[in-house]
Amino acid sequence: MAFIIAVCGGSGSGKSFLAHALSYNLKRPVSVLSYDCYYKDQTDMPMEERVKVNYDSPESLDEELFKKHLAMLKKGETIKVPQYDFAHHTRFQMSKPLSPKDIVIVEGILTLTVDTDLYDFCLFVDADSDVRLSRRILRDTAERGRSVYSVIEQYLATVKPMHLKYVEPCKTKADFIFTNNESNGISPRTMDALVEAIEKKYNEAE
Repeated sequence: MAFIIAVCGGSGSGKSFLAHALSYNLKRPVSVLSYDCYYKDQTDMPMEERVKVNYDSPESLDEELFKKHLAMLKKGETIKVPQYDFAHHTRFQMSKPLSPKDIVIVEGILTLTVDTDLYDFCLFVDADSDVRLSRRILRDTAERGRSVYSVIEQYLATVKPMHLKYVEPCKTKADFIFTNNESNGISPRTMDALVEAIEKKYNEAE
């Protein structure tokens, strides 16, 4: 059975960066899955309505499909991961296969809001709000075809209030809290402490 690590944290906290850094530092084979791939398809909406959807609320994600895939990964089964078009708020026709390794890392802002007992280790990535906003602006303008105005408007309308309502309370579920305000990488000491905590839980689960 796969050992599943959930990585949660606010938008721009550095979840994806940490998840992939962790995959290189763990002593076992690792697969990485993003909960962002499970945003609901908004094809049936006109574009002006799609942009009004609250994408920082749990209701915007296909939680049932995500939980189904988690259960399959846990049992060692390959899943077909949906691919999401963030510029148009729709799913691509294609999906990508993902086979579980010894450890599966799932990351996303709302991973710890999912009602599941399939997680073996919960990690919360924390960062100051101004750091998270600046990172989000840089990412969304460069990678998702967004304007600076639209990123800030969305942040104030939904990202910040939903973070306070849904994401921040997830800290209490974490086995490890990682503070990520720096832009110069992860210190070896912190990574070693995190790997040690995960290895301890992994060995207890065997």
